[in-house]
Amino acid sequence: MAAANSRSADPLPDGRVPAGPVRAMSLSLSRMDDDRRALQAALARGQTIVDLDPALIDPSFVKDRLDHDVGTFGEFKRQIEEHGQEVPILVRPHPTRMGRYQVAYGHRRLRALTELGRKVRAVVRELNDADLVVAQGLENSARQDLSYIERALFACRLEDHGFERTIITTALSIDKGELSKLIAVARAVPEEVVTRIGPAPKIGRRRWVALTEHIKNPSVARAVKKAVLDDAFMALDSDARFARIAALVTPQKPSPVASKLWEGKGGQATAEISRKGATVTVAIDRDPSFGDFVAARLDELYAAFLHQKASQTGLTSDDEKGAANPE
Repeated sequence: MAAANSRSADPLPDGRVPAGPVRAMSLSLSRMDDDRRALQAALARGQTIVDLDPALIDPSFVKDRLDHDVGTFGEFKRQIEEHGQEVPILVRPHPTRMGRYQVAYGHRRLRALTELGRKVRAVVRELNDADLVVAQGLENSARQDLSYIERALFACRLEDHGFERTIITTALSIDKGELSKLIAVARAVPEEVVTRIGPAPKIGRRRWVALTEHIKNPSVARAVKKAVLDDAFMALDSDARFARIAALVTPQKPSPVASKLWEGKGGQATAEISRKGATVTVAIDRDPSFGDFVAARLDELYAAFLHQKASQTGLTSDDEKGAANPE
């Protein structure tokens, strides 16, 4: 049985989306219905379902998932513990290891049942490599389980294994254009960075593409690789990890320029005082000689500033002199 929170809840008749326990119950029941239909379809095709020792089953030769958060998998495992395994996994006889099997799909079910110490209900089918990855991809596409970046990595790994793009598009149920975009993203972001971020289920194509543009800068790429190794980074959930990296790589907008106008008595001299970040600019107009007067007294003005600052912070007179005349 798949995790209850893997798809959006159907809206109520008035258009509202159920929330809290009601929404969770709706998701769980919906997924159980899907599982039962899948089981009935398998039986209708005459497929034999057998119980296997999970110790005899190896994963697919192409990984399609990033490690899910502990909380998400824990809920998934709890549902299987309470309701049992509704849908069998699909395996093939292992192509090189006699007496063993290899998973086409159902890796999470296999893991959960292994941890629960239960046998695994499985359909055993003769599959070549292409058949296996197509079945693996179509199962995930039907269940909408994989996040955008997981699909991108899966596509990239399939290509690296030598599969033609026609097979990959079939496995992922996408066209060639979308496949090119997925592979471009997967190749642009270092896999070790993606692995540390995790599946980020709420993050779609647009935000991943934006990240790829920023990470082309070598200094940005180095900063990202350093950030994902922080223990505090891994304490966040996967979507929050992505947000942390996105904030790191996105250029900060320049602070707006704040300005005000000063006008001397009689209006013979004016000045515009503007501040941008840590820079203050004083532009004196109408009376240039006043500007010369101010410039000639900058030392005096700065000393007065330090004296006032010292009186506010409690610095001694020696400290003040040292600040005014640093060695």
